Amino acid sequence: MIVKIFKTIGPRTYFTCIFLILFSVLFSFLLENKVAQLFEKWADITSKIFLLISLIVMITLLEMQIKGRKFDGIHMISFPTIYLILPNLNDLKTIAALQAILLTFGLYVFIKTCHSKNTVKWILDLSLIISITVQFNYFFAIFYLLPLFVFFRRGLKDTKHFLALLLPVLIIPYTLSSLSVILPPKIFNLINPPVLIKPFNIQLMSNADKVWLITLLLSFVISLVQLQKRNRKFLYPELFSGFIYMTFWLFFSIAFGLLGIKTASDQWYGSFIPVAYFFGGFIEKIESDFLKNNLYTILFLGFVIFKLFDHGIISI
Repeated sequence: MIVKIFKTIGPRTYFTCIFLILFSVLFSFLLENKVAQLFEKWADITSKIFLLISLIVMITLLEMQIKGRKFDGIHMISFPTIYLILPNLNDLKTIAALQAILLTFGLYVFIKTCHSKNTVKWILDLSLIISITVQFNYFFAIFYLLPLFVFFRRGLKDTKHFLALLLPVLIIPYTLSSLSVILPPKIFNLINPPVLIKPFNIQLMSNADKVWLITLLLSFVISLVQLQKRNRKFLYPELFSGFIYMTFWLFFSIAFGLLGIKTASDQWYGSFIPVAYFFGGFIEKIESDFLKNNLYTILFLGFVIFKLFDHGIISI
């Protein structure tokens, strides 16, 4: 029973997690490439495995620090499982990965901003994370609503807090521009790339895009249902703040994908983290281990069968 393995974190948990990561990455790669290319693309495969491990480790450590979070390692299986159905996996760019890492760490910083006494430091850190992310796609400026939310929620009106918010906004663009003197043009061109907007047309979407859109909408429903249980806000405010951050990220990524906003990265990749987060939370909330395992098994096998069908390996 795979879900039971993750209730007590130990060697079995790490082994199973690594197996799922390797399976998800290699399975997705082999579907779109020949076996002979496996060694030719080893750097690309290794980078994806390392990225997935990094994200899981980061979200795991951050979740363990949230007050009221009874962590049972569910994200160790939710991330590689959801990774299976992410469209255009082999087109993942470095910038998209960097944005995912920054925004994932932003979860912890946002919680600290909401509940720490040292609000100046954490607002500065949160603004710094957002300001760096914005340099690779200016649509991410919508995340500045999060520190503004903290301002209104905590009634912050003094100058030092406003300076903490504004300094990264003003300094980061000039700092990165000054680096153009020493950075190779290929690297510097990743900063402030042209942004394309092409609203999605369901008739032109691939099967993988349609399945991912359905997954996004289901995650949206799950977040709305959980958002209605507002009694958690009073029992565990840090837990609720983390939920607010991930819900905001999910809503943004849905709009991002539907508008077809593209730079050098895939339009759907930004939604991977919140979808995996809510998928794990949904599985975690099921009380029956029997139901958890059966549901997870059905979903996992369903994802694998869909990928095989989508690539024409099996047919109905």
